[in-house]
Amino acid sequence: MPSRKKARGRQNRAKKEATRTADLRTLWADTRTLWEPMVLRSNRLGTAPCEHMLTSPPQIPQESHAVSFMNCLAGKGFFDNQATPIFRHPRELNYRVLRYFPEVRKEESERSLAIDLLLRFVRNVLVRDSRIEGATWFHNQITQNEAAICCMIHVLELFGEYSDLYEVERRAIKMDNKFIFGNRRDIVKFVAKRLPCSCLKELHHAARMKVAKVNKCFGCQKQCLRSELYVCTGCECAHYCSKECQRADWSKHKKCCNNPEVMRRDLPADHIFVRN
Repeated sequence: MPSRKKARGRQNRAKKEATRTADLRTLWADTRTLWEPMVLRSNRLGTAPCEHMLTSPPQIPQESHAVSFMNCLAGKGFFDNQATPIFRHPRELNYRVLRYFPEVRKEESERSLAIDLLLRFVRNVLVRDSRIEGATWFHNQITQNEAAICCMIHVLELFGEYSDLYEVERRAIKMDNKFIFGNRRDIVKFVAKRLPCSCLKELHHAARMKVAKVNKCFGCQKQCLRSELYVCTGCECAHYCSKECQRADWSKHKKCCNNPEVMRRDLPADHIFVRN
């Protein structure tokens, strides 16, 4: 029979969790207007009608963990390109924010709603902005907000497949690097594969014609064609334009390279890395 002390402890933790959730909902309650109008747009975006095949937008409840989660992101500036997000790196966003919303990553219904809302938001932003900016939109640098939202969608999908946090983080890193160091071709492809939208398919086709696949060298930080970069076989995440850049960056990279065979003081002479 459980002791009274343990029972009181569980009750106190439950009260703290309820108080924390209520505080979060109150804190970000006014930010709903920053994302809901864009999510609900379906028939007309910007100045031109949209002939996409999306189903009607989901019913957004007044209160749910997914809605509180979206409000929190809005409060931190991730739905407003004019704002500077508090978290400088999308990976930092993924785990710091989700830590405060365990129900979103654990409950299938909450996770699915959050993914749906995020996908619709970034899809509508991509279609609207591409029509407003025209051909220059493809060549402009992607915004931190676009990359962060897509990183969040991906990590939520991984939480639906894997229970181990380390496995989720390891698999998320490769996609995060594409979003952070790539261009709009990667962003549009990611969203187009998840939504049956003819506008997105046309946008993805145009992006493939206008911009090439790129990534950044972890050594010299120069953006290069992805086909010209080498990938570290230790972690399969870090990219380099030459062996010289890889060796120069080894003192930093060895701290996060997750292959134990290459976790040495110096880069092994027989270490191999291949084309990406």
